[in-house]
Amino acid sequence: MNHIHDFCSIVSHYFSYSNFSIKKEKERRSHNRMAAPPQKELIRAQNGNYEVTKPLATGTFGSIYKAKRESDGKLFAVKCESLNMKSSLLRQMSVVLASIQYPSPFFATIEERGTVPQRFLFVVMPLVGLSIYFDQNFSFDVQYGENLIDLMHSVRERKFSMSTGLHLAEQTLTAIRDLHRNGFIHRDIKPTHFCIGRESEDQYHHVFLLDFGLCKRPRFANKNNEAEEQMRKNAILYRGVVKYASVHAHQGKNLGYKDDMESWWYMVLEFFLGALPWALLNKESEQDVLHLKKRLTAQMVAACWKTTSETSSAFFELLSIVREPKDVAEFVDYDRIADGITKLFEKSKANPQEPPDWDCMTDYKGPSYQQVPMIAPPEVGLKPEMEFGKNDPGAAAGSVEPMKSAEGAKKKKKKVRCFS
Repeated sequence: MNHIHDFCSIVSHYFSYSNFSIKKEKERRSHNRMAAPPQKELIRAQNGNYEVTKPLATGTFGSIYKAKRESDGKLFAVKCESLNMKSSLLRQMSVVLASIQYPSPFFATIEERGTVPQRFLFVVMPLVGLSIYFDQNFSFDVQYGENLIDLMHSVRERKFSMSTGLHLAEQTLTAIRDLHRNGFIHRDIKPTHFCIGRESEDQYHHVFLLDFGLCKRPRFANKNNEAEEQMRKNAILYRGVVKYASVHAHQGKNLGYKDDMESWWYMVLEFFLGALPWALLNKESEQDVLHLKKRLTAQMVAACWKTTSETSSAFFELLSIVREPKDVAEFVDYDRIADGITKLFEKSKANPQEPPDWDCMTDYKGPSYQQVPMIAPPEVGLKPEMEFGKNDPGAAAGSVEPMKSAEGAKKKKKKVRCFS
């Protein structure tokens, strides 16, 4: 039983560390923000002008700003990325979203896109509300409510309630399934890539999947009798953070749909525990993280989760379903996972109508899981319509100061698996 005690000790230690680290993390991020463009500056797109009002978030690959459309005053989010980036995530995101054959209500869509010459690429997207969580790359500073990381560290022992966690599990599952249905793997599933909609749009209980810049179509194993060595060279590798990486991602294997879902399972486990047991281990400790993930058991989860063994075992069973596919081209049984989430409501006696943790005065009214035919789309090239072109409108003549390039643009390219 010593390994179970060690598992719980790591989780407990994380919380004692996190009280000190939250303030330090906020201070560190404040020094790393990309300089905001002057207020009132106009960014011109093909169908209108957008007035920048305030910065919302900054990260390794760019920044996000709140902007108001000049024609009607409607608010949007403008994502900006330096033109100096060798591999443009905004370009990739735009192309992926243009290639979606089966639209999803869980995807944040692109309203406009363009280039400000000599400065940056940009996309205009609907403004969403609270980030589900935060990490060192992106954290939303939204005026419409309390940042969810603050919420998690002030109520419910700094973790989501059972009802809220299960509802988030259901919606994030649906979003990932809809992406897979379109033939893409995300490769960077984590809480910061999901946001809650805005209360003013009546989407305050609705989850949106963000950031499609690292999406790839799976490379099917043994296709066209490719040599094993060639498959290794062309493998689709993980590009996310260590703590959510699948076992295959740690091992540098060719990734498929199930690897996104394994990342999803770790994310949901974090919702309930408040911290993953390997949260304090860094990139240099990747083998230790892999070791913990491979020896993780239902008993270890039950020992740290204040719930019944029946509930924790039922949740652990979802990981077994996630890992069932033998080939990267094989879909996970999303319907069985959704059914398992429904049974978790029953086993844990959680109330499905209970208000979510971030809106305690309103009964839950988010969307529920709906079955859809899971037929992978034919392998076609990504649509080029959304590519950024040289003819995209530039900035308005009244612009005063250019945005500074993201610091991440200057960082050296990572040599292995690019864990963030």
